[in-house]
Amino acid sequence: MAQAARQTRASDRPGPKSHGIETDWLITSRPAERFSALQMAQADRAHWGIENGFHLRLDVTAGEDRSQVRHPTSVLNLAMIRRAVLSLGIRWIQACRHRRQATLQGFYDTMASDHRRKALSLVTSRKASWLPT
Repeated sequence: MAQAARQTRASDRPGPKSHGIETDWLITSRPAERFSALQMAQADRAHWGIENGFHLRLDVTAGEDRSQVRHPTSVLNLAMIRRAVLSLGIRWIQACRHRRQATLQGFYDTMASDHRRKALSLVTSRKASWLPT
């Protein structure tokens, strides 16, 4: 360990611990000459941006944390499928013309419509008709 930093911030999230002060410790093996306090804070923010974005969606919409699959190959296969579906869903949301439908649930509902034919055509066609050129 080359350096450590204490990060203190105010919390205002909903729930039982709704307001308060949180303290985190940041530790790195990079020396201060090569990794400033600002860079350390930016790296921490980037880490949580990923966690709160894509990983949160995986946990909430794909139920990744609730999965009871334990075989390593099955875990890997399901993880790849979940990420691919979520990536397609995000892309669909960005191209969706109807703002009220532009949610992951809207994507799932659209793919499930017409006896799942839309989802099948999505994975079997060369270019999905809903993607912009």
